[in-house]
Amino acid sequence: MKKLLNNIFLPNKIIGFIIFNIGFGLLIYVFSFHLENTLLAYISYLLSTYALIIFCIWFYKICKFSNNIIKESKSYHLYKEQKFLITKVSLAFSILLHFVYGIFKLGTGIYYMSWWFITFAVYYLILCLMKLSILKDIKNEVRTDLKSEYKKLKLIGIILLFLNLILSGMIILIIKENQEITYAGFIIYIVAIYDFYLIISAIINVTKYRKDYSPLLLSSKCINLTVAMISMISLEVAMVSEFGTNDSEFKIIMTSIMGFVVCLLNTSMSIYMIVKANKKLKNI
Repeated sequence: MKKLLNNIFLPNKIIGFIIFNIGFGLLIYVFSFHLENTLLAYISYLLSTYALIIFCIWFYKICKFSNNIIKESKSYHLYKEQKFLITKVSLAFSILLHFVYGIFKLGTGIYYMSWWFITFAVYYLILCLMKLSILKDIKNEVRTDLKSEYKKLKLIGIILLFLNLILSGMIILIIKENQEITYAGFIIYIVAIYDFYLIISAIINVTKYRKDYSPLLLSSKCINLTVAMISMISLEVAMVSEFGTNDSEFKIIMTSIMGFVVCLLNTSMSIYMIVKANKKLKNI
């Protein structure tokens, strides 16, 4: 069974390369000539999904191999020595980017009188404030007050849990207003690549820092995962608007499913943060 799975999901590199090109080549052909409701379209969906799974597995293996090389480099040892300083700088930079993006969305929402953009901006700005409070508490590599850090982890988990109400409101607004997000030319492909990068890196970081001894870093990565999941909702709306048919019922179904999944994942993550913090606080 294991050998069969390896043959399916770890094929020969040449075969994998051919599948990848055929799968995504057919997908581009189908969308370019509006053949979404043909047999060729369903074949392209299956092949491109299979190709994406193979690509993700290969990408993971390459990252794992590269990680071993990186750990032997001088740059990695320098990073280990200045880990918290670098973390603070990168966190401050991400806060700045999210703040600018949130203000931009708020301005856009006010200009176009779109409650969807306004709600989206408010959600982003609240997440920025949460990350700012984490940045304030990150001091150095020596853990002197783990109790207060786990309290912060618990607090952020509770806030994210209640923010699900805003997230649910955002999804309802998308459905109610039949919201469409459009991008000029091939920008949608760039946005898609960036959003997939966000979600993949966020999942990897949450998994990695789940075992880290810094509750503050875990809190930051969980917030990043929330941001990435919201971006995936926006991407889905844009993809349906760009490549889907004008079937409003299809849009509602897809948005509802994605929204439910994101809310469920965000709720599960928030509960995990609260439970983990409570367990640790009992032992401190």
